[in-house]
Amino acid sequence: MRSTAALVLSGAPGVGKTTVGWRVWDRCIDLGQAPAFADLDLLGAVWPAPADDPYNARLKATNLSAVWANYQKAGSQRLIVAGVVESVEERRLLEEATGGPVLICRLDASDGELALRIERRGREEGDDLARLAARAAELSAQLTADDPSDFSVATGGRSTDEVAAEVFARWS
Repeated sequence: MRSTAALVLSGAPGVGKTTVGWRVWDRCIDLGQAPAFADLDLLGAVWPAPADDPYNARLKATNLSAVWANYQKAGSQRLIVAGVVESVEERRLLEEATGGPVLICRLDASDGELALRIERRGREEGDDLARLAARAAELSAQLTADDPSDFSVATGGRSTDEVAAEVFARWS
């Protein structure tokens, strides 16, 4: 059985979506699977967001569609996507963008671990750091309660390689 071409790594800020995504990418390369990688935060980095799409989900999906088409023209066969997927509607947008089903893995960590990882990144400070840590905890709870993903993988207390190996095994 052939696996789904698109894997989406979802979860709260600080959970390790991008870091794990790059390790999964490496594993695909090692196996000759011609991967491509896309970060939804970058594909939707525009301000201000429209009132009816506050997290730019439609823009991210539109841009992902164009990027994935270009990646496929370049020979890519598997797509790894890092980004928060909060709803079934956002999942549908990603499936339309990739032209087929996506497999969504929600990465999980405790609120304390998320806050520590966000702080270690060094991108936010002061009130921005506190706001993002609070948003991460809120989003983590929301995703746990109303989860559009196919499966979840715990990241707390585990190495990136361990998490990526589990994610890759469940994707493949």
